[in-house]
Amino acid sequence: MANIKTLEQKRQEALDKANRLQKQIEKQLNGQKFVLGGMLMKIAEEDPSRIPQILADIDKYVTRKADISRLESFKVEIGSKVAENNDQGHMS
Repeated sequence: MANIKTLEQKRQEALDKANRLQKQIEKQLNGQKFVLGGMLMKIAEEDPSRIPQILADIDKYVTRKADISRLESFKVEIGSKVAENNDQGHMS
């Protein structure tokens, strides 16, 4: 009986360690996503010619409803920059 308890304890310790490692992985991935998102926003701000491709990529690769909803205001904001640049180009 003691042997079973020892094995169960070892199993639980291994599961706890696996859970901690999974949280570390998720934290690292979330950090990478955060940095990449910031980079993409900076690109849209500094190079408006890339906005149409960014919008197309969002439509292609962002598929979760919650994520689509989160990006709606960003899409509107950068989409308006495309319109502004087009308007300025026609005025010259």
